[in-house]
Parts: sequence; structure tokens; C-alpha cells
Amino acid sequence: EKEKAAEDLLSSIENLSMNSMPRSLMDERDRIEEHFQQVKDDRLKTVTEKIASEEKTRNGKMIDRHCHEMLTLIGEKDREVDRMCLFDHSMKPPAEPPEGKKSSLYKTPAVFEALDLRAIDLANKDYETMTDLVRDLTRTCETELEKARVLFRWVVAKDINKHSINEIVRPHATDRLLKAVKSGKETYHQLYKKLCSYAGIHCEIVLGYSKGAGYKPGMRMDGQAFRNSWTVVNIDGSWRLVNCTWAARHVTGHKDNLPQMYHKYDEFYFLTDPEDHIYQHYPDDPVWQLLEIPLPFSEFVNLPVVKSPFFNYGLKFYSNYGATLQTSTGMVELRLLTPKILGFGSMLEPVNRQPSEPKQIDGRTLLRFVKNEAIFTIALPATGMYYFSVYAGDYWKSECLESACSFLINCTNMTGRPSPQYPPVPFFGPTPVMENLGITADSNVDPLVVCNNTYIEINFSLNKDIKLTHTFQYFDVSDGAITDIDRYVFLRSRNDTGANYLIRCPKEGFYIFSLYAADPNGDSNSLDCAFRYLVICQEPSPTTSMFPKTYQKWHRCSLHEPLMGDLVTDRRVMFRLDIPQAIEAFVVINDIWYHLYRRTGCAWEGSIYTGHVTGEAKVYARFQGATKDQSLFSQMLGYQIVEDTETEI
Repeated sequence: EKEKAAEDLLSSIENLSMNSMPRSLMDERDRIEEHFQQVKDDRLKTVTEKIASEEKTRNGKMIDRHCHEMLTLIGEKDREVDRMCLFDHSMKPPAEPPEGKKSSLYKTPAVFEALDLRAIDLANKDYETMTDLVRDLTRTCETELEKARVLFRWVVAKDINKHSINEIVRPHATDRLLKAVKSGKETYHQLYKKLCSYAGIHCEIVLGYSKGAGYKPGMRMDGQAFRNSWTVVNIDGSWRLVNCTWAARHVTGHKDNLPQMYHKYDEFYFLTDPEDHIYQHYPDDPVWQLLEIPLPFSEFVNLPVVKSPFFNYGLKFYSNYGATLQTSTGMVELRLLTPKILGFGSMLEPVNRQPSEPKQIDGRTLLRFVKNEAIFTIALPATGMYYFSVYAGDYWKSECLESACSFLINCTNMTGRPSPQYPPVPFFGPTPVMENLGITADSNVDPLVVCNNTYIEINFSLNKDIKLTHTFQYFDVSDGAITDIDRYVFLRSRNDTGANYLIRCPKEGFYIFSLYAADPNGDSNSLDCAFRYLVICQEPSPTTSMFPKTYQKWHRCSLHEPLMGDLVTDRRVMFRLDIPQAIEAFVVINDIWYHLYRRTGCAWEGSIYTGHVTGEAKVYARFQGATKDQSLFSQMLGYQIVEDTETEI
């Protein structure tokens, strides 16, 4: 009646002369037309969705009945073959936590390589009946695990291949078994359930909530938002969690011996352990959590957002973190346990970002590796709400990283002024080069070092003769510039078993000390980063000066004193150093040669007068096999003789 009245009103308006029609009446006519068109569209959409929902419900019930009948038929056949058969396929096993973890069933996906290749190959073949397909897929399977695996890989391959070249080239292929899926009447989960029933395996579809695409930590979960479904399959009497659609997400490109445009699936979603699965999925029926103690929905929402790469790379949380990390100081620390040194990245972004503000905040996250931990320290720029996400890759130099986990940070207060930005360095700590070359950090396992003294010592143990070099840089927080200041780090001693470094910080701020190493017998001439320290100086010494300069021959030598690179005029200075295989040693000041005296072993020492004039002081040595020709003396160290004033950086 409302629509009829509206049509009559519009008809009477149209009968009026366009010239005499007021502008307001024309606008009212357009408004009425637009309103009732929207009402029609909404009503049509509601009816369409209702019909589709009812059809899916009917189809789901039909699939359940079909699967039950198939399992009953298989049970009857089993009893015909063996009248003593005790297992009744028509009876669904009770929902209980599985006996043992996924790793107790198989250690690596490589054990299924032949089955996986067979499933992927048969995914390119069309079948008329489900019976023929399951018979071909399970022809070589001997266990329920193998059957569940090959059926799972076939469904995943079909899900992936919907975007493949083959599907585009032959869109009208007679793949009758997927018509219901392609039309939206059936899901890949229901397809997998049907396949399992034909193989004599119980499979159930589970409904619930999932922290999938678009979900961020701290979001509410209610209504139809983030609704999802997955499956559970019964293998050897234990229910296991399976998700065919989420397993078909990760693209890796071409692979040898596999179909064109092959996409690598995600192994995590095959027989997922319940304690890992609960981070992403919450079933409506708590019994399908498959946990000994079911988790309340409120606790599920309060879990951090954790993606499959987190588990694929063997990561674990150091503590039971919630979805929201609270801080009243402006500092947050997140610790992850890692099986090895992985590639990591992170992103910090404000929740309530203004259009003119950048999407992410750089320079506020410090990553360091300490033993088997990856420690993220976040220094927030101000109070407020932030999203913090961690990305991971299998190789420590990985440029392609996958989302691992994310949190909401709530900063309610700041203690003092915000901390300055961190240096733009990916991470601090060891790299795999340390283990490969047998190097260990003795003095400072934690790469974050505070220097408030005259100098700090860093010691490394070596188990063979390797190439070593280093860099020392100052990070200026005011402009973000990084400056090389190698004269403030000194290789005090080096031999086949260790290296001892001394570091001075001339002023307040951040310093980066990097150790580079390589095998002298290796193919590569380049040295790779082995360890990286972040040195923080809060109270520099007012008398800090440079170290002496070292030269090529300073190898397997040790300096005891003087450790200051600047020597003051008109002073007597004691030189004590170890120079293996040297037969003579001298200190040269302004072309005057002063002889050092050998003590025990390779130790040389002498008290030397610096003189009245500024200039240079050099340490020379002559080694076995050389003549007394002065040109064959090798310079070992270099000092500056200065007036009695402070040295600036």
C-alpha cells in the first residue's frame, strides 16, 4: 500500500508541467524515488540471503545424512568380512582431547611426499563420482592418517587451483564434484567431510568464531562478524583439527615436479594441536576445543592475535601475554622463545591515526637476541593506544617476512620524557656466523650494554684462526646520522683462542659495535656480521680519549699500557705490550728511537719521555727473519702527543 501510494504521488508529480514545478518539489520526487528503490533493494537482498541460508541448511543436513548412511554402509561391509569386528562406523566417537600431539603422528611433512604429489596430480583430473575419486586417492593408503592426509591435500589443491591457469583456460570442465562448491551451496569443509565418509573416516564440521582477516587485537566478537567454520577428523580414535580453506593461503610460486602455478599450502592447519588452534578459533560448542579444560570465550578474546607462521617457525611466548599490553611508563617488553636465530620485523602504528600522520612509527622498537630469546623493547612516543605486530622469516637475513603475532598496547602514562629513537638497525646480538665459525661471546651475552665508566671490555672466544674486523659507530638522535668513530674501540689482544676489545664512549648517546668474521680458508673474501652490540652511554667520562691506532701487523699482540691514544707532552709514559716473535721493539717520537726492553717471553716494556713538542708516537717491531735495515721494521701502534687538553669526538 505504501508503494502504491508512492507511485500515485510520483505519477501526479510527473503530470505537472516541468516549467511550473518548483525546485523543492523536484528534489522531493528524487528523494522519494531513491528511498523506495533502496527499500526494494534491501528487501530483495534479505529475501535472497534467507533463501540461500535455508538452502545451505538443507544441503548441510542432506550431507550429514549422506555421510552417516555411507559410514553405516561401510560398517555393514566390515561386519560381512569380519563378524568379530567391534568398531561400528555408524557410531560417532565422543569428542575428547586427542591422545598425544601432532608430532607423535609424524615428525615432518616429508613422510607424506608421495601422497601429496599423488593428490596434487589427481586434482587436475575430473571425476564423475565420489567413489572413483576416493578409490584413486586412497589406493596406496594403509592407515587412517594417510587417508585423511591425501584427501586433505586434494581439497587444498582444488581450493588453490581455482585461481590457476588451468582453471582459467578450461572454465567449463566437467568437474561435477565441485559444482556445489563453485555455486556456493557447499563449502570445502563439507566436501572434505563427504570424502572422509567415503573413506570410512568420521569428520565433523564445527561452527564458531575465528580471528581471521580484518580482526585486530582488542576487537569485539559478536553477531555474524568473524563467524567461521572448520573441521575435526577422527584418526585412530582421536579427534584432530583440520582447516582446508585456511591451509590454501600461502603462495610460493613455481615448484619442480608440481603443477604450474603451484601454491604452497600451510602445514599448520593439518591436525593442528588444540592448544595452538585455540589462539585463532573458538567453537560454539566448547567440547570441540578438544582441551582438557575448555577456555571461556572472554579469555579467547583476550588472547593475542597469533598467526600460523608463529607456530611454523617454532616460536613460543616467554610469558602468558594478553591481547592488550598495559604500560604506565611508556616502555613495553615482549619476549619470544626461538628455536634458532630467525629473521624478524615489527610494526608500531597508532590506533587513532590522523590522516596527516604516517601509518607506522619508526625508530621505536629495539630487537635483541639473548640466548634463545628474541626480546622486543618498545619505547612509545606518547600516551595512547597502539597496535604492535611482529613478523618472522626462516632466515636471519629474510626480506620476505610473514605476520606472526600482534598486540594492542595501552599506554596510560609516561615516566619522564619519551625515550629517544633507537638506531635504524634490524637487531642486536649474534648471527648464525657465530655458531658456524665457533665464536662465543664471553663477557656480554646480552647485546644491550651500558657504559658509564672509562671504558668497557668485550671478550670473544675463538676455537680456530679466523678473520676478524670491527666497526664502531655513533648514532646522533637529533638528526638520525650514523658516524664512524673507530678510534674509540681498540683490539687490545688477539690470538687463536680469543679477542679482547676495549670501548670508550666520548659523549652521551647510542653506539653500535659490530664484529665481522670469516673463515680464512673459505671461498668468500667478504666478512659477514657475527655480533652486534648496542652501547648506551648515559654519563660519559670527562677525560675520555681515543685509543691508539692499530696497524696490519697488530695480530696476536696485546697492549697493557698505555691505553690512551693521546699522550700528553712533557710526561714519562710506561709502555708494556706483548709482541710474539719480535726480536726488537721501539717507540719513535719525533724521529727519536727509544728502545723497549724484553722481559719474559714476548713481553716488551720501557719508560718513555714524550718530550716538549706535540706530534706522533709510533711503536715499531722487527721480527725474526728480517735484517736490521730500518725499512723492515713494521709499525704496530700509533699515538698522538698533545697538549694537556681534553679531546673531543
